[in-house]
Amino acid sequence: MNASIQGIIDHMFRDTVDNMETRALHEELLNNCLDHYEDLVSRGMSETEAIDAVVESLKGMKEVIDEYPKKPGTVMQPDVQQENDKTPEIRANEPEKNVPPEEKPSEYVFDSAEIRRLKTDLKNCDLKIGVSNDGKIHVRCEDMEQLVCEQNGQVLSVTIVDKARKTIEEAGRAMNGQEFSMKGLLNFIGKAIGSVSASITVSWDVYIDLPEKVLAEMELSTKSGDIEVKAKMPEVLTARSMSGDVRVDALDSDPAGKVTLSAMSGEVEFEGNADIIILSSMSGDVQARGIYRNVEMKSTSGDVELEGEGEQIRMNSVSGDVTIDLENMTARSIQARSTSGDVDIDLAAGTDSVHCSASTVSGSVHNSIPDAGSVAKLQIQANSVSGDVTVR
Repeated sequence: MNASIQGIIDHMFRDTVDNMETRALHEELLNNCLDHYEDLVSRGMSETEAIDAVVESLKGMKEVIDEYPKKPGTVMQPDVQQENDKTPEIRANEPEKNVPPEEKPSEYVFDSAEIRRLKTDLKNCDLKIGVSNDGKIHVRCEDMEQLVCEQNGQVLSVTIVDKARKTIEEAGRAMNGQEFSMKGLLNFIGKAIGSVSASITVSWDVYIDLPEKVLAEMELSTKSGDIEVKAKMPEVLTARSMSGDVRVDALDSDPAGKVTLSAMSGEVEFEGNADIIILSSMSGDVQARGIYRNVEMKSTSGDVELEGEGEQIRMNSVSGDVTIDLENMTARSIQARSTSGDVDIDLAAGTDSVHCSASTVSGSVHNSIPDAGSVAKLQIQANSVSGDVTVR
């Protein structure tokens, strides 16, 4: 059992009355978080990254827990630090005495001629990319105090202040070189964990408006929020969310070079043209509409759907349907698989020279395409375990 996750969950329930209902909720939440943590580590995340991701997945749970009855004296009895504790007070968000707080602008504005790459690393935030009307890049947030924008050469980085991490780091610096009792150490750890659990409920929206000028690269990331892009496509676009939807709508027909979109517990949708698309979700639907050369789309427990044109296509779902609706006659390879869903492939009218290998274990196969043999220009592999397979 991971002690950090155990401590965070325990701290979230520290003021809640101990009864059968709260114990069941505590146990279920803890087990889910531990399973989520183990899964993330097995997929290559570091332990620190996995813990951060688990914390982000708890967004909103504090409000749920607060609905349960509290222990007597919880509201009226403040935390009082014992006199013999030598742990310094943690005041990460207080300004220094006699120093006025820095006034934040209503938005940040950057010269687009100097920016080639946009990078975001957000936490409990929805990210919305739109279009500016003055040729500049505008960045704003519902709480500008938490927004950090830094330009380093041609790279613009947009992040959100991590209050919990800042509190822990500043408390650590304050304690550097000091001796303190075991009670003081435990008190510090409790405050640090409290900062983490408190930060779970914080959420902001971040807005970035881009000009007509196309960037070379956009790397967009948020842990517990949606990503919505309505802009011209860069050469390379990467967007990922841990527990939100990812939706990209290209405002021009010029193809991007490579588009990679991913979500763990949300839907993924791309409408636009690109040379290569790689779309994936753990527990949401995955959809693409446009013109592509290489297509790779997959979902664990959602439907996977392609509409438009493609040449090399690979699509897979474990417990959802796979649907391909092609409008071009130049496709060369299609691989479509589902474990417990249907596979449906609709080729463009007039498509000839097709070889299709279709199979299912407990469903039915419907193939209305004449077989041109192994030398056919278009090779199709369509398989399902417990669903129907249709090629027409």
